[in-house]
Amino acid sequence: MIIIYLLGFSYVMGRSNDDVNVMKEFSPSGKIEALINEMDNSDYLLIQLDLKNDSLFNLVNTVLPDLDLFSGPASYHRIMKLKHLEKIKNVINEDYYSVLNENYVFLKHSREYWMDFKQGGQTQGTWSDDDAIEYTCSCLSGASDCVKLGWDESWYNPLDYWGEAWYGFQPPYYQFVEEIRVTVRGGQCDALPIWSETYMGMMDGNGNWSQDYELSIDYTDNEFIVSNTWNGETLMPRIGSEDNYCIDNIKLEFYYSCESPDSPINLIAADEENCQTIDLNWTLPSSSINQQILYRDEVAIAQLGPLDVAYEDWGAQAGLEHEYCIEAYNECGNSMMTCDNGSIKTVPNSPISVIASDGAYDAEVLVSWSNVENTENYKIYRDGSWMGITTFDQLQYVDIIPEFDIVYEYCIEALNECGESDWNCDTGYVNAPGGDINGDENIDVLDVVLMVNIIIGSHMPTSEELSSADMNHDGYVDILDIVILVNEIIRY
Repeated sequence: MIIIYLLGFSYVMGRSNDDVNVMKEFSPSGKIEALINEMDNSDYLLIQLDLKNDSLFNLVNTVLPDLDLFSGPASYHRIMKLKHLEKIKNVINEDYYSVLNENYVFLKHSREYWMDFKQGGQTQGTWSDDDAIEYTCSCLSGASDCVKLGWDESWYNPLDYWGEAWYGFQPPYYQFVEEIRVTVRGGQCDALPIWSETYMGMMDGNGNWSQDYELSIDYTDNEFIVSNTWNGETLMPRIGSEDNYCIDNIKLEFYYSCESPDSPINLIAADEENCQTIDLNWTLPSSSINQQILYRDEVAIAQLGPLDVAYEDWGAQAGLEHEYCIEAYNECGNSMMTCDNGSIKTVPNSPISVIASDGAYDAEVLVSWSNVENTENYKIYRDGSWMGITTFDQLQYVDIIPEFDIVYEYCIEALNECGESDWNCDTGYVNAPGGDINGDENIDVLDVVLMVNIIIGSHMPTSEELSSADMNHDGYVDILDIVILVNEIIRY
């Protein structure tokens, strides 16, 4: 609901035998909340008091001395409770007061506030009968840049000439208008005013001028309540008079709400899903937004539209975890940030703990290594040539075709869709097979007989014979070596 309150200032009238216009001083009109000590938003009324003479003024001022009726006889707006109104009813009748709002609510700190001033002479437009407009402050003490409405050149002219002036205010962006207060400071320039036909209102978008109240301007300037306030995007307070009313200034107070949007929610930044980019997705807030700003590591990287809910970041660096944050904007400001961490998928690290067997197995070399994260396959190389490939969960490889007594370099490479790691290597070999104990370059039953003689002690072996007879390389020649030797003979 849009409300415009009439508070105002007053002037003290004087008499002059020489001048038609009497110079008038302004005094403050008091606070609209003068009776309210604690704003608890319960059972408040907004009352207009039309105290147009000394008798009415004194009656109300006596029963409620805290009303701040500094202006003397005037029209006042005051916020009060029912108990205050009951006191007023006891001294004046309803011709001199009216209830403007039966449920006035204090908005406290939940509203934004904007204020602007216009000098009386800063009119946006005027209209009058017979040029009854003059830009002068002739009767107002301490005033400057005024306009006088309903003016005529001759003080003795008994005819009235109607004049209007209106003022344009451009308030800030708003979502809800909660309250508007317009204060008109001025005074009537007639030396002996008898009555006034000065109206204060606002013109609506259709050019209609609201005249909800006819107020006496003889003793004060006022604020005015009106429901039609807008002319397009402009607030247009409008004053009209046929009694030489001089306007010193117009003050407009604009109470409104303008809420910044809610934060985007459920921001998810991909973790090692793609090799070149980080994909981001989020959900839009329920409140309206105009744009979104996306940040990577506290630096803005994209200005997005109000409907965007995804972004593909090609600027991420390999090997780093980035923090992504997004905030929403509208005309009222920006939201809180919503954040998540993400990273691109990188090539694997080099396999570690690569071990190739050194003569531990007959006719084969066993190569093993530790698992590397983010790996799909492992490639095995021998002396730089590719030997084989395993899946990510197979962490060993058996080389079954090595030549005896040759030291090979075995290297392991980890792979995924992003590329290959560096190699990690170890050397390995197989020993020449034993069994040719008699040195005739054949492994046969003669070697078995010689091995048996060594075991039973009937033959004292040389070091070469003893090495060839120790088939399992355990440092002893025993029945186990005979079994291995027999198996070798059978195999060949």
